Amino acid sequence: MTSEEPLIYYPAYCFHLSPTINKWCPLRATDIHGLESRPGFEGDDVFFSLNHPVRWVRIVGVVVAIDEFYGHRVYTVDDSTGQCIECSKTIPKPVDSRHQDDAGSEPTTAPRAPEPDPLSDIDVGMTVEVKGSTSLFRGQKQIKIQKLQRIRSTDREVQFWNKIRDFRREVLSRPWVLEKREVRRCKKQHMADVDAEEKKRKRRKENGYTLEKAIPSRERKAKTGDIKDKPRKQEPAIESGAGDSRAEGQYDALGL
Repeated sequence: MTSEEPLIYYPAYCFHLSPTINKWCPLRATDIHGLESRPGFEGDDVFFSLNHPVRWVRIVGVVVAIDEFYGHRVYTVDDSTGQCIECSKTIPKPVDSRHQDDAGSEPTTAPRAPEPDPLSDIDVGMTVEVKGSTSLFRGQKQIKIQKLQRIRSTDREVQFWNKIRDFRREVLSRPWVLEKREVRRCKKQHMADVDAEEKKRKRRKENGYTLEKAIPSRERKAKTGDIKDKPRKQEPAIESGAGDSRAEGQYDALGL
């Protein structure tokens, strides 16, 4: 493919052949903000560098701000590339005292201890490595944190910058190209998977309909209240130990 040819954006059923979709892509903050969205992929949190689908990213930078919100925390990371990136992490919600038992009442359950904060040791000024998925929040790129750890040596920072350089040169600098036969094979497999799922869905629906038809009509009407049960003759009492073993087996099978 030459630079003049338009980029080909392959369908999602080809993504498993991509060198980026299931990889922690080492990127700069400016690279993440430069990722493009495409129609049809908005709900999947998939963005594109050229035509490479990117979902999982990793960056290294300095924490310059930490903002607390109810249920989540946002770390602003600066990697000295001209743009910062916000990294969001779900955190344990504080215990609401209004839901606890009144002081004068007898406690029914033991008070729930607050969940530990896994990132309590991360503070402003620390150099960190962030791994997570890309997302949009109020029109801005953001990272949903899967893992955040402190970087304690300059050597590890240098190693990461080398990874970024190599990844850009070897992967992101050229478009992702698939042979037509590979696309046809992926489409064929995708259609087969869709057909199999549709058959399963129809089979589950038919099984449910058959089970519904198997219920006697009188029982269905009795359940809906359409008819009243006629008075039955009183059955003779059965002495203990003289019951029908077959009926007892049916009750056992129903868990009664």
